[in-house]
Amino acid sequence: MRNLAALSMIVLTLVACACAGGGGGGAGAGTTGPVGSATMTLNATAGDAQISFTFGSVAGASNYTLYYDTTPGVTPLTGTPVPMPATPFTLTALSNGTTYYAVATYTDAGGESAPSAQVSATPQQPASSPYDPSWANIAPTSIVPYSGTASGLEAAMNALTPGDKMEIAAGTYNLSSKFNLDVQGTAAAPIWITPASGATVVINMTAVQNIMNIGEVSQTRYLCIRGLELTGASSGVRLYDCTQVWLDGNHIHNTGDAAITANTRDTSYIYITRNEIHNTGGTGEGMYLGANNGAEIMSNSVIALNHVHDTSGPTVTQGDGIELKQGSWGNLIAENLVHDCNYPCILVYGTAGQAQNIVERNICYNSNDNTMQIQGECIVRNNLCINGAGSAFASQVHQGNPTNLQVVHNTFVNGAGRAAKLSSWSGAANMVFANNACYSTGNWAIDCNGISGVTFAGNVCFGSVTSGISFTAGNGLSDFVNVTTNGANRDAHPAGGSALLGAANASHATPKDLEGTSRTAPHDAGCYEG
Repeated sequence: MRNLAALSMIVLTLVACACAGGGGGGAGAGTTGPVGSATMTLNATAGDAQISFTFGSVAGASNYTLYYDTTPGVTPLTGTPVPMPATPFTLTALSNGTTYYAVATYTDAGGESAPSAQVSATPQQPASSPYDPSWANIAPTSIVPYSGTASGLEAAMNALTPGDKMEIAAGTYNLSSKFNLDVQGTAAAPIWITPASGATVVINMTAVQNIMNIGEVSQTRYLCIRGLELTGASSGVRLYDCTQVWLDGNHIHNTGDAAITANTRDTSYIYITRNEIHNTGGTGEGMYLGANNGAEIMSNSVIALNHVHDTSGPTVTQGDGIELKQGSWGNLIAENLVHDCNYPCILVYGTAGQAQNIVERNICYNSNDNTMQIQGECIVRNNLCINGAGSAFASQVHQGNPTNLQVVHNTFVNGAGRAAKLSSWSGAANMVFANNACYSTGNWAIDCNGISGVTFAGNVCFGSVTSGISFTAGNGLSDFVNVTTNGANRDAHPAGGSALLGAANASHATPKDLEGTSRTAPHDAGCYEG
């Protein structure tokens, strides 16, 4: 997805320098340096505790030697020599997170050549999850224990430097004034903030302030905050100028306003994973990402594996579960469990022509509005949405017109409300609604106010369907193993004899279903393969 391949790529930097220990030069793959009568080329690709080197053979050469070090400016005099019998050559048993620098020479009848241009690479352990940043498994270089007072916590956090891991002692830290966190880790040396082993750390804001502002004063980057419990009188975590910031496994609850907000500055490469968020107040969003009308945008970020619920309290005025605003682009919202929200469990606007967002494998149920609402410029696949006061799935004009929207292999179930409401789709570009299970026991299965140019294929419906849309008729909720329209039961696998079995259109089939099970022909409609 839109540069999110970079989430799982190994950090690789090729640094060119002058040969034979001289001065600088440009960077890039296959950089070369003068080596007598021939040119020696060297490339480096990092892996898990290893680097693979490739080099170009030189006519008449009898052998090749690699010289490497962890300090830039490596030469045959300073580097550790290793024979390279063939290309590619893999150097193993290296330290993940450490950058290695290397040059190479060849030997022919005239002796050893001058060295190639320097290359460098940083081995890294692969991320444990496709949703984690590429630096997820880099080990800290120093442990910074903290057992001080609440009043000293802010200064202690802001004193952290690349490679530090702060381990906070168990306790409740009651904050009474504004709390800003502005730190700068690096790709090779992130900064980590966690509880000490086995400790429960509660950070409670008693003043009418956000619990924590990150990146308000200066850009914060390569920071992971993990395993904290956060509660307080105003908003929870507010992201300002942030990139490569990871909020993982935190418990954010009973906030006076939205739990996580990123609507004040542009943000990019934000990872919000495995957090539990509930019982918000004020506007009440679990996550409020980007700003209205694209005033601030979030891009290339991942929101995955979170449990967001009960954003529908008596003081809540809006209460979306996860809201991604207009103009934000290239983001992935995946495998979240979102339920009991006042506004849509997941609400995504358009990207203003930028790369599509992806919304996949989420389970959403019980909304006092639409369960899931997507304006456009998005891929929506393998989601389960049940019980919205409006529609289980809705798409409509919302700070932009619907366009470039592909809704494929989802299951939308409702009782008194619609299963799917598609507004203003007619005539829009690249609109696909395929292989979905749309079941409403008391309303429309698909309600579309115009179908010109829209691709409908492989849908199975129970309830009324707009004229002109072809579909397979469903048998009712008996087509599922155990689904109720109130969201209490959510086993939407196809039952034996289900109309969903084999009903999907193969040309729109996704490779896997909501659980990651491979789909095989004849493909089943809905979010699960039978």
